[in-house]
Amino acid sequence: MRKTIWIAIASAALFAGACKKKDESAKEMDRAASTASKAQENVNDQVKDVQGAQKDMNKDVSKDQADLNKQQGQLDSAKTDLSSARNQYRDAAKQRLAKLDDDIKQLEARSDAAAKDSVARLRAERDALSTKVDAIGNKTQADWDAFKKDVDDGFDKAEKDARDALDKANK
Repeated sequence: MRKTIWIAIASAALFAGACKKKDESAKEMDRAASTASKAQENVNDQVKDVQGAQKDMNKDVSKDQADLNKQQGQLDSAKTDLSSARNQYRDAAKQRLAKLDDDIKQLEARSDAAAKDSVARLRAERDALSTKVDAIGNKTQADWDAFKKDVDDGFDKAEKDARDALDKANK
């Protein structure tokens, strides 16, 4: 394209030289044509630059999209792992609740008043723990550690209370 423009300019210059005299308006027109040709060349160069930049941007967008997809996959995997870990924690807690239920049943078999009081207290603790365990899916990462500590402490206290009550009843 550039060659064609320069050839046209050179031809115009030779043609102009072949003519004896040009008036001032014809010369001005030739200068304007030359300036317009240079401006057109500049526009064409800029178009090429913009097209190149767009190609580069499309490559970058594709790479960014691939990175985003990879990170989304990792996030989904982490969420699956979290869900699995919480289910395992829930299952372990339910096993502890079942053991606590067994201890409560042993105390219910006793007929003394202290055992009956212990059963009522232990049932309340057990029900509170069961409610907390059922709410495990609603816990966020931010409050998970506090929730886990609260549930673990609750189980430790309830199990200790059950052992102490059983020890008293067996004496």
